[in-house]
Amino acid sequence: MDPDGRWRNLPSGPSLKHLTDPSYGIPREQQKAALQELTRAHVESFNYAVREGLGHAVQAIPPFEFAFKDERISLTIVDAVISPPTVPKGTICKELNVYPAECRGRKSTYRGKLTADISWAVNGIPKGIIKQSLGYVPIMVKSKLCNLYNLPPQALIEHHEEAEEMGGYFIINGIEKVIRMLIMPRRNFPIAMIRPKWKSRGPGYTHYGVSMHCVREEHSAVNMNLHYLENGTIMLNFIYRKELFFLPLGFALKALVSFSDYQIFQELIKGKEDDTFFRNSVSQMLRIVMEEGCFTQKQVLNYLGESFRVKLNLPDWYPNEQAALFLFDQCICIHLKSNTEKFYMLCLMTRKLFALAKGDCMEDNPDSLVNQEVLTPGQLFLMFLKGSLLLMELPTDRTVLREKRIPPWMEVSLIPMTGKPSLYPGLFLFTTPCRLVRPVQNLELGKEELIGTMEQLFMNVAVFEDEVFARVTTHQELFPHSLLSVIANLTPFSDHNQSPRNMYQCQMGKQTMGFPLLTFQDRSDNKLYRLQTPQSPLVRPFMYDYYDMDNYPIGINAIVAVISYTGYDMEDAMILNKASWERGFAHGSVYKSEFIDLSEKIKQGDDSLVFGVKPGDPRILQKLDDDGLPFVGAKMQYGDPYYGYLNLSTGESFVVYYKSKENCVVDNIKVCSNDTGTGKFKCICITMRVPRNPTVGDKFASRHGQKGILSRLWPAEDMPFTESGMVPDILFNPHGFPSRMTIGMLIESMAGKSAALHGLCHDATPFTFSQEHSALEYFGEMLKAAGYNFYGTERLYSGISGLELEADIFIGVVYYQRLRHMVSDKFQVRTTGARDRVTNQPIGGRNVQGGIRFGEMERDALLAHGTSFLLHDRLFNCSDRSVAHVCVKCGSLLSPLLEKPPPSWSAMRNRKYNCTLCNRSDTIDTVSVPYVFRYFVAELAAMNIKVKLDVI
Repeated sequence: MDPDGRWRNLPSGPSLKHLTDPSYGIPREQQKAALQELTRAHVESFNYAVREGLGHAVQAIPPFEFAFKDERISLTIVDAVISPPTVPKGTICKELNVYPAECRGRKSTYRGKLTADISWAVNGIPKGIIKQSLGYVPIMVKSKLCNLYNLPPQALIEHHEEAEEMGGYFIINGIEKVIRMLIMPRRNFPIAMIRPKWKSRGPGYTHYGVSMHCVREEHSAVNMNLHYLENGTIMLNFIYRKELFFLPLGFALKALVSFSDYQIFQELIKGKEDDTFFRNSVSQMLRIVMEEGCFTQKQVLNYLGESFRVKLNLPDWYPNEQAALFLFDQCICIHLKSNTEKFYMLCLMTRKLFALAKGDCMEDNPDSLVNQEVLTPGQLFLMFLKGSLLLMELPTDRTVLREKRIPPWMEVSLIPMTGKPSLYPGLFLFTTPCRLVRPVQNLELGKEELIGTMEQLFMNVAVFEDEVFARVTTHQELFPHSLLSVIANLTPFSDHNQSPRNMYQCQMGKQTMGFPLLTFQDRSDNKLYRLQTPQSPLVRPFMYDYYDMDNYPIGINAIVAVISYTGYDMEDAMILNKASWERGFAHGSVYKSEFIDLSEKIKQGDDSLVFGVKPGDPRILQKLDDDGLPFVGAKMQYGDPYYGYLNLSTGESFVVYYKSKENCVVDNIKVCSNDTGTGKFKCICITMRVPRNPTVGDKFASRHGQKGILSRLWPAEDMPFTESGMVPDILFNPHGFPSRMTIGMLIESMAGKSAALHGLCHDATPFTFSQEHSALEYFGEMLKAAGYNFYGTERLYSGISGLELEADIFIGVVYYQRLRHMVSDKFQVRTTGARDRVTNQPIGGRNVQGGIRFGEMERDALLAHGTSFLLHDRLFNCSDRSVAHVCVKCGSLLSPLLEKPPPSWSAMRNRKYNCTLCNRSDTIDTVSVPYVFRYFVAELAAMNIKVKLDVI
């Protein structure tokens, strides 16, 4: 407020009026541009890859050539097209298009068919073009190949999608996955580097080198290095088909151009004409070539072709010179089109390498943004696709197909192979073999068992496996590269916080248990989290409304008092008002889906199992419907009938029971079919809704990186209260502020309090306030105008004694997030249970009711605490205590054996242990030892090592 009593002219903040607008919730005519902009880089790069890039990529694939019946056959892929997702031909259905919601719902892949135009020639004479289906590839959601492309919000809702669906991801086996943007070395630029590990590449190698990431227009990439050796010469290394090759630089230079040695010498020593060492090094590199008898370009090409052709898999009729030129085209400076340009580039790299080795230039920083570029998902997708097509091999040892429409050279057997071409470090493409049966167009994915008949043609199909994509679980995790900036924009007053706290919030913002989507009924995710009653924050940055985050809120406005009250708020623990909890504070649910496929329970070809129950079956307890499935809305607990199925051949009835210890409610049930629509009542998806109200041990956090664990639900009558009778929802320990310096949370508390008092919604965009116009002054004046303390403090009264507390307590409104880390998912307890068959010790693992490992550090803690005898209980009595018989005389654990049982007519019934070594029974005693020790003794005995015990 200005001195004259007027409110200062600050940027107008957001408003809550739209939440009560009658038109709120009605789909727009067009999607919100801001949200679509988040994924535009993903979508546009994929559109380029499948429209223009794919054609350029396949044209860059060298032809596959081979000999067949004394004729030279050439196979060239001239074009390739990916079609939108549709049902297979011959499927009976109303809608031919396949939509993403269907693929999510029945755990299938959203994919389109890849078709290639293959040109074939015999002895160089073109014979025509054949269209060949090569399999299926995943389609990016909302791309031009997606059936959702350019649909308005209302149409998206009709297809069971979010009104503001952003796309930019793939659906693989029902799971949303994304190809992340990658940071790559700057393309086509020589980077001087010092790498100590290069010394291990061979004798004479140094740590100096110049590296270049060569990339063609269609994004084919090859890494190439020049290594400086101790004798002053240079070695060129490159990778071809995952193998690393080394080549003296002189051979490469002389093979690329028809220059004389003197011309090559003059080009290399440019600017270093007076450097005697450099001149001698260049002369030595050229002398190495002459020592191999290579004096002309043709001789060098012949020498290199003869040496490398065994690795190039080229036809026999290729001369050595052509093989060498093929090597240079595929491996050396592939971004340049002429060999002359490649020659000058290698000379430039050589001069830079010598300057680095002699200290005339600094090494380049590969971590600098100047030496980096971003690899988009579309480019990476294109590289995988091209790599898959490069893997196709056609051995010509036997004929298999004889049809008029198939040329003679197609009478071959394509051997199925699974490859892993490493196009970029750490990234691989997994190709899946498939089969092609008559007629030629009928292609089936080869995940099923391949039948190796002579009438089948095997090919590699360009299907990307799960390992290619980074796994995600929710929409909020789809674009981590964007969320580091978007989530940061959603932190209020982030300019008032310590930087690490803002980073913590960026991470925890992706772990919130908010409202991730509106289409819960159509989803079949393994696990989804939902907050039952989320709220719109009273204090929000400008970007909150810019991205329309009110459609997917992530928290609730809580009354927070900063006070040390009882001992239950120490070290990030927080107290929650029990009355608030009873009114629904932060209540939530977890949706868990399970697919049940009866075809997996029977042998291949058997079609006798169907869902259902036998009438009058007493096991179902009227909890299953006639179709063998539970009722939607029914409550389930451990041991209840889960589903039932029948064997139509034998008449047997089977009932499966609910095994989870956690009670739940049946939310919905989906009956799933297959890709062709011929699936019978064999596969279902049951979605269970598990109530998850806050319990002691659950995790909460403010938007400022201040996380807290719920330590206790405190009764409202014992909570501190204000003069007006208001009781806070959360008690926050004041010791959480000094070291973490989250001043933004203090400002948010004052802003939220003033917003609630004046019916406003404050703008919390960073850098709105400054030292001249401080946030404290602005919100303090608003609090003062509402009749409250300028600094946001109030007098509180003890809920236990009723006396007024001596100190003023800071209290206000803070937007709190409930995180997905819940004690219900993590607690582990065991009394008795399964044991390991070998060691007889409790097995590990929470899912199998196992024990918790008591390791060396825990042992050290008990010893340091002076409670060493507890070790006997933890590591012996509660683990693998056993009673063993031992011979006191010879000290053996293995020799005492129980004597044979007496005959049935004998009156003797007592059986004794006898020592087989001492032949005595009076020396046998019993001792308590760990069972694993007995196992250890037996193992040593197997190696002829005797263990003797001294029994006292």
